[in-house]
This record gives sequence, structure tokens and C-alpha cells, in this order.
Amino acid sequence: MRILEPLRHRNFRLLWIGQSVSQVGNALYSVALPFQILALGGSPLQLGFGFTVFATAQLAVILFGGAIVDRVPRRRVILASDFASGVVVGVVALLGLTGHLQIAHLYVASALFGVAFSFYTPAMNAIMPELVPKDVLIAGNSLRGLAGQFARVVGPLVGGLVVARAGSPMAFAIDAATFFFSFMVFFLANPPRREPPPRTSLLSQMREGLAFTFSVKWLWLTIVGFGFTNGFYFAAFTVALPLLVLNVLHGTAATFGLIEAAQGVGEVIGGLLAGNLRVRRIGLALYAGNALLGLSAAGFGVGLLPVVLFAAAGFGASIVFSNTLWDSAIQKHVPGDLIGRVTSVDFFGSFLVGPVAPIAAAAAIPLIGPSAIFLIAGGASIVYSVVTPLLSRSIRELE
Repeated sequence: MRILEPLRHRNFRLLWIGQSVSQVGNALYSVALPFQILALGGSPLQLGFGFTVFATAQLAVILFGGAIVDRVPRRRVILASDFASGVVVGVVALLGLTGHLQIAHLYVASALFGVAFSFYTPAMNAIMPELVPKDVLIAGNSLRGLAGQFARVVGPLVGGLVVARAGSPMAFAIDAATFFFSFMVFFLANPPRREPPPRTSLLSQMREGLAFTFSVKWLWLTIVGFGFTNGFYFAAFTVALPLLVLNVLHGTAATFGLIEAAQGVGEVIGGLLAGNLRVRRIGLALYAGNALLGLSAAGFGVGLLPVVLFAAAGFGASIVFSNTLWDSAIQKHVPGDLIGRVTSVDFFGSFLVGPVAPIAAAAAIPLIGPSAIFLIAGGASIVYSVVTPLLSRSIRELE
């Protein structure tokens, strides 16, 4: 199968093995965190504030992170991020297991994860052309995505059971172990040495990344638009979903894990489609995938578990298909020494409303309920995804 071709390359194979395990741990963490906050007596506002802390820390650092990624070995950045994340979540697990964990500790951990994310994400996107040839980039991105998608199937199911039977701190401890495993495996990799760019100030490098991004219409138009729609998704999935499970579906952490697992099944399907299809018009396919993403998000608003599970699978398939095409477009059309900075601008735009969205959702839910948040998010995404390609030739012609 075409999607398996990147595994012939040792350095990519090591990265893929480590990240496959680490992302299972992250899936456990995603189940454990909201239920830990609620178990400590947290309100919907406190639940939303946790993501606000993460997004704010990420926004404050990510442009700097992208500039760093473009001037030091990307392998070193990934290793440092894995190790630091393992230490942070390990401390959270220890505090929980000894009965000393407080909501404030989870906020500190969220801030530190936001900083680690700001270096890790640009490094992961930028290192891919160093690990596999250009002709299998889409397959490599799809296969890397499949690691996360498998984690989204297995992790939430395991996470729901672990949280229900052993408590959230045990899920945190497992996540810490997976970070250290990923660090040890990728430590064995030896990507080819990259010629460092000319030494300039970090501020100049950040300006260069911003200038390039806003000189390419399909790039900035998509980043701005997706930043807008992502705000609705942040509100829906960080605050509204746990409350939808508890108050509308009358479920538990295991129900939450089942929904996350259904999304993971969809992500596997989306990854296989993106990795095996030859897409000529990436722009049109990207926006079609995002329209389906909006339709799936609206499905959560129906408030019936079978429909929510089906919508979760559709959401997973759509987001992975779209993100794989987006990452591949950046890696193909952006110069190699700028990929880290362009990726950081991309994530800066994507998270720009992140600090506000969960707080807004927490304020709105008592008035309109969690189901309405999903209906609004889906509708906004559908409108944007249909209108933008009609108005932009650069998106229609992107290959």
C-alpha cells in the first residue's frame, strides 16, 4: 500500500513508533483532565479556563517557537518537548496519587503544555521533509496521523475505564510514561544534518515568517478563516462536550471515552483516504473536508447518543483528511527553511480566539445549553467552507 512507503525510512519509522505510543497517553489525558476538574468541584467556567490557560501560553510563545525551530535541529526540539511534557504530567500524577492535586496545579500544567506545544508542533511539521522524500509526503503525513487516530480509538476507551475505576491520576501517570518512551525511541534517530540559516535576530526571523505567510493568498486566507471556525470548535469540545455527556446524554467518563473512540475510528478512515488517494486540487478537497466537518459538528447538537457517535466518526474523518492535505500543501509549497515559522503562524491564527472561546461557551451554556454550541459551530463552518472557495481563485487552483 502507498501509505506504508514512509516506513521504509528508519528515521521516520522511529518517530512514528514513539509518537504512536505517546498519543495513546495523550488520549488518556484528554479524558482524565475534564473529569478531574469536575471531581475537584470545578464549575463549567473553571473547566473552560483550563483551555484558556493552554491557548494563552501557546499564543504567547508559538511565533518564537517557530523561529527557534528554523534555526536549531528539529530532532532536538522534539526530544526536549517530549521530555519536558513527561516531567510535567508526571508531577500532576504524583500530586493526584498523593491527594494533593488542586485545580490550580492543572492550570499550571496546561500553561506548560501550551509552551511545549509551541515548539513541538512547528518542529513536527518542519521535520517531515527531512525524514521522507517529497513524493511520499502525503503518505507520511497520513501515516503519522494514523498514529494519533489509532490513539483516539484505543486511548479514550482505556482512559474512560482507567478514570472510572482507578481515577484520573492513574491516567496521568500512564501518559507520563508514554512521553518518556517516545523520547527514548526518537533519541535513536539520526536525521540528515540541515544547513543552518544565516544568523539573524529572532525578531527578524519572525517578521520574515509573517511576511511570507501574508504574501501567499491561499495561506493567509485559510489561516484566518480556520482560526474563526476553530474558535467555535474550541468552545464546543473543551466545555460543551463534557456537559453534553453529563447533562444531555446522562452518561459518564466511559460515555465520553466512547464518543472520543468513535471520533478515532473516523480519523482512521480519514487518514487512509488521504494517504491512498491522489488529490490534484488540494484546495477544493481541503474545503470540502471542512464543510463535512461542520456538518458532523452540528450532528452533536442532536443530543442522541447514536447520532453523536456517528457525528463523532464523521468529524474525525473530516478533520484528519483536511489537516493531512493542509500540512502537505505547506510542506510542498513553502521553502524548507520557512516551514517552522509558517507553521507557527498557522497555529497562532488557529488558536487566536482560543483563550476567549471556552469562557464564552461557559457563559452561554446556562442560557442556550451545550447542544446549541455544536449547532452554531457546525453552521459557521459550513458557511465559511462553501463561500471561501467560491470567492478565491487561489484556493480553487491550489494543487
